[in-house]
Amino acid sequence: MSGRSRFVVTALAACSLFGSLILPVSAAQDATPAAECAATTPEENAELARAYWAEAVWGPQGKISEVVAPNEIHHWGIAGTTNGFDEFAERWALFNTAFPDLKFNVDLVTATEDMAATVWTASGTQEGEWQGIAPTGKTVSWTGINVFSVACGQITESWGEADHVSLRAALGATDVPMLPMADAMAASTPAAGGAATPCAGSGAEANLETAKRWTTEVWNNQDLDVLDEIASEDIIHHGAAFPDVSGTDALKDSLTRQFEAFPDLTLNIDDAFADENVVVVRWSGTATQGGEFLGEPGAGASVNLTGVNIYRLDCGQIAESWSEMNTLDVLYQIRDAAAGEATPTA
Repeated sequence: MSGRSRFVVTALAACSLFGSLILPVSAAQDATPAAECAATTPEENAELARAYWAEAVWGPQGKISEVVAPNEIHHWGIAGTTNGFDEFAERWALFNTAFPDLKFNVDLVTATEDMAATVWTASGTQEGEWQGIAPTGKTVSWTGINVFSVACGQITESWGEADHVSLRAALGATDVPMLPMADAMAASTPAAGGAATPCAGSGAEANLETAKRWTTEVWNNQDLDVLDEIASEDIIHHGAAFPDVSGTDALKDSLTRQFEAFPDLTLNIDDAFADENVVVVRWSGTATQGGEFLGEPGAGASVNLTGVNIYRLDCGQIAESWSEMNTLDVLYQIRDAAAGEATPTA
């Protein structure tokens, strides 16, 4: 990897509670022996996710050691994986040193009996070095999503993605394009988990199947007409580093540009769970760059992608969606390929 520091931390935040339906869980979670402990409720797991973001900025202090299991596995998006609480705390300490006044606003939370997910907005003033960027004194904000696996009242595994392209651009880095940051959590955004209009076909199982079509049919088959079936006409899509879009027509235009950049993109659903109003889909995939992406010309680079999408549904259609992926890492993979460096196998 060409000498660039690729340590990145992601975080998410939360705001309302839901019922329960858990669907496929991760292989890592499956491999964890069942513990002798009381089961937790979706409400308790949502509170645990909130506590994570309230305590994370204190590293090993405070209650974070009660929230995170001693053997927690943490997938930091484009920054690799840490194993155990000590490595987790060391990683957070680097982040907290760079942004001493770091705060997380919890924008959405959903939970089941053994999973939780949060959408968050972070803000902080850079007073220390961050990924090769000297202290700037700038106050910046960025967004992210985290998915948590919960057992015995603690987080045992976490997957995170965040908008590090916008973060680096806001800090003045010259290795990323200056994109208009999405106002991902506008005050006018409907609160997730609110009472949906009663209608036939809604519910956790139906919502899950609808959300999966976004991955399998819209993305993998590049069938934009499916959006007319699964999304409301005035859908709001929060695309992290890319500007928010409103309405199916604008969403189709945005996705068309992604298809042009990666014409053979193929995504796999790694995990998915749902409640009555919200679906969480964690995914990974591969693609070959065939067109311009973030200012980089299409030169046939093979890239690995990871990400999380969260969908809020109303009456069986997607009314709002949030998407975070390893955009910065994809940009670096494209540049590495141009420099003759191989992309690691995902």
